[in-house]
Amino acid sequence: MSNKLSVLLLLACLAPGSVAQACTVCRPQVEAGIYNATYSANALVLLLPVLLLVAGSLLLFYSPTLASWKTSPPRRGTTPHSWPPAS
Repeated sequence: MSNKLSVLLLLACLAPGSVAQACTVCRPQVEAGIYNATYSANALVLLLPVLLLVAGSLLLFYSPTLASWKTSPPRRGTTPHSWPPAS
């Protein structure tokens, strides 16, 4: 993809973000609905899937029973082979 096309694509993706704004009448109502007494609980509920995904990934990565898929270190006493073979 050309450099100019990448810049245009980036600007096209960022342009709608500046348009989505609340009007001066609705903005205080929207902010009051977001930043109320249940803000902490709502934020934790939104972050719960991310925390579960990270915890599950760490559990699978560090699980001793699933360690067999990891590459094992080379055995001692073996010499590496060079390619192409020396003639």
